[in-house]
Amino acid sequence: MVAFRSENKTERKVLKPDGLVAVLLAAWGIVNLLQAAFTGLANDEAYYWYYAQHMAWGYFDHPPMVALLVKLSQWLPGALGIRFFSTLLQPCYLYLLWRMVRPTEASRHEAVAFVLICFSQPLLQLYGFLALPDAPLMMFTAVFLWAYKRFLQKETLLNATWLGLAAALLCYSKYHGILVVALVVMSNPRLLTRWKLYWAGTVALLAFVPHLWWQYEHQWVSVNYHLVGRNAWEYKSSYTTEYLATLLVLFNPLWLWHYVQAIRRRRLKEVIPEVAFRRSLYWLLVGFLVFFLIATLRGHVQAQWLLPVVFPLVALLFAEGRKSQYVKVVGWVCVGVFMVVRVIAVANPFQLKGEIWGQEEIYRTIAQAADGKPVQFMHNYTAAAKYTYYTGETSYCAPYFYNRQSQWQMDTSDRALAHREVVVGDFGEFRGKEVALPNGRVFTYRLIADYLPMRELKVSCLLPINFTLSERDSLGRPEIVLPLAVSNPYPYDIVSTENAPIGIQMFLQPRANFAASLIALLPNTIKANSTTVMRPRLHLDREVPDGRHVMGFAVGYTQFPPSGNNPKCQAMVQHTASGIHIQQISK
Repeated sequence: MVAFRSENKTERKVLKPDGLVAVLLAAWGIVNLLQAAFTGLANDEAYYWYYAQHMAWGYFDHPPMVALLVKLSQWLPGALGIRFFSTLLQPCYLYLLWRMVRPTEASRHEAVAFVLICFSQPLLQLYGFLALPDAPLMMFTAVFLWAYKRFLQKETLLNATWLGLAAALLCYSKYHGILVVALVVMSNPRLLTRWKLYWAGTVALLAFVPHLWWQYEHQWVSVNYHLVGRNAWEYKSSYTTEYLATLLVLFNPLWLWHYVQAIRRRRLKEVIPEVAFRRSLYWLLVGFLVFFLIATLRGHVQAQWLLPVVFPLVALLFAEGRKSQYVKVVGWVCVGVFMVVRVIAVANPFQLKGEIWGQEEIYRTIAQAADGKPVQFMHNYTAAAKYTYYTGETSYCAPYFYNRQSQWQMDTSDRALAHREVVVGDFGEFRGKEVALPNGRVFTYRLIADYLPMRELKVSCLLPINFTLSERDSLGRPEIVLPLAVSNPYPYDIVSTENAPIGIQMFLQPRANFAASLIALLPNTIKANSTTVMRPRLHLDREVPDGRHVMGFAVGYTQFPPSGNNPKCQAMVQHTASGIHIQQISK
């Protein structure tokens, strides 16, 4: 009798499967926190830190959830002061996934298999400790799926409300959270006949109104950027082949056979009996893969955009191999390999160079050269954020024609730089003073003694863009006189000087990464708070090939690469017998 009681007492001390998963995930969360604390910041993380210094309901290229998580983390020092709450999310969403796919009579072996399967996913390893929008996207994808499963089990008003809130939080995390919601609804068309689904939609819309209002006030800037601004010039087969190759690497080729077998044998029904919920996972898997395969027609697809696919893939792999010893062995091998890679990332024994190594030394070297003066980086929007983060000094990033736009172009803090000494520079982009950096690169800069911000100047041509450059200047360069209107919202005049010449330019950029420009020194003063009409004689500074070009106007210092302070359009360039014909073909 005594032995019998002792045996029962011992059994009660053994963790049940749910508890075992929770403990293993918590342990992995601690590993992630250590990684977060001792790994240098990625460029985009510094950019989102910059977001968090200016809290708003939206930003140029992302909704605000990542900024909120960074803001909430800032009571901690160092990198944890950016990553803390993002890092805590992974154990939470993986435990939710476990609760959604666990068998009714789960075993400890299956619990361990689930955790190993999760940790053998390269995407989960990489995005488990970085402060990126993908962390809340994964969290609220799991919450949305959980709420959807509850809604399928019991269509109550409360469950519909939770479903709507989860959908809103998904979209506050990252815009393609909308794709998650759409695919789940499409997987179950009968939902469209349920009035409580429309209640969920109403809740989601009401919760998302602040962000929509922000978009409206800012001319739907994020929508325009993601739907138009990121489009490539033309389709390249490499976009598709790189995408397909990325799939193999990111979802671990060691599991490919098991994924195929799980789908062929319909294993998912063994762990998820609810037909509608099971179908939603299949739709997420196929929908995301097909959607972004099609997206390769318009440009490069980034790996992290596919993160929600991890949920159906883990579910499939768990259903197929939860009782397999092979899964355990390969899982432990993968975990071991990833741990070695993580240690190397922190210790850097091979003296690797990149955005997560030696960054503080780099930016402190630049700060030493700047000697307390504000630094304006040219077009490098993450460098400006990293500079202020590591040094505490004032920085700004002016938009430039060659590079993509960013949140900086919506930031009016550059007005405080007017009539001050400002260091304008970047990493080897133009001729100027040079500072050797610890990573072997060079920071090139010039000092403007009486700096004038010009980011908000707007230039418009008073003639239709449909003209021919038929004249040539004394040096034989094609030229034309154009009537231009320049709007100056600043409280100071814009005046070109000999030491800091200002030019007015029209750029023509073909597919190659350079631009020819029609350029002239500013012919007259641009008065404060007014629109000035001028007729500069613009000459072409280099040869321009026939074909389609990106075209835009700008006003800026001529010593630096062209400014990007005006909208771009597309133009067709054609050499004719009478000269070089330029015609705008689209906005």
